[in-house]
Amino acid sequence: MRHGYAGNRLSDPMKDIKRELTISGKKEVVEIAKSLKKLGVKFNVIFSSPFTRAFQTAQIIAEEYKLTEQIEQSEELKPDGSKGSLYNKLSKLSIDSVILIVGHEPYLSSMINDIISNNENHNNNIILKKAGLSRIKTTSTVPKFKGELRWLLTPRILKKI
Repeated sequence: MRHGYAGNRLSDPMKDIKRELTISGKKEVVEIAKSLKKLGVKFNVIFSSPFTRAFQTAQIIAEEYKLTEQIEQSEELKPDGSKGSLYNKLSKLSIDSVILIVGHEPYLSSMINDIISNNENHNNNIILKKAGLSRIKTTSTVPKFKGELRWLLTPRILKKI
């Protein structure tokens, strides 16, 4: 899941790390959390970028699901984080884990394309909108982290549920 709306990027990177969701961004994420529950989407672990806007998004979802104790901030999910390190961390989880990952663009789209692509060019061009969500079923972790795209939902669709 991509974090909710947090206004425009700030020129000072240190301030941008602390950029919060806007009021409308928070409301949108609350609506989406309720829609996900209506759809029967379940998860038991939440990994979030430590950036404020992503962590706030994770917290809103976790509150709706009563999973506030299951949020783990992950340095690998920073915009410049290591996907290889993230894949390694994910591969060590229980096989029955269902994980919600909350992060940023273009990192998340790149990760999705990397996991579902059957070639090295990654020309799938999947892009997550703010508060958008995809579901991937992991098919292997060795020799490479691979999976199947099950669905990709925009915030507009999620809010209509």
